[in-house]
Amino acid sequence: MEDLSYGPVAISHNLHDRPPYDRLVLVSGVSRGRAPGTIERYRWDGALPSRDDIQERVAEAVTGVISLDNLLIVCGALGGLPDDVRVIEVEPADEGWGEGFSPEIEAKLPEILEAVWTSTAP
Repeated sequence: MEDLSYGPVAISHNLHDRPPYDRLVLVSGVSRGRAPGTIERYRWDGALPSRDDIQERVAEAVTGVISLDNLLIVCGALGGLPDDVRVIEVEPADEGWGEGFSPEIEAKLPEILEAVWTSTAP
């Protein structure tokens, strides 16, 4: 388990420096307009946008933009990700700073943990 909030370019470099993984499971709070606490699970298909869009994401990453979408696109373009990338998105109740979880997310923790656990199974 590792906190990957330090930027997609550095994460790609970090992944290149390690022995390759068979699978990577990413868990992220992602605001997409769903009900707070909604859990979305999927296997990332590896599809990348145009070269211009990738360059835009790399520029954002270098300036400090940290997001799940940037991580997938930048690391997908620069390499380092395994072929099997599983994603668990959780819709946040709020995006403010602070310790702990909102009540909506706190109530979903068992379901989030189950999603992580089952994503690691072959």
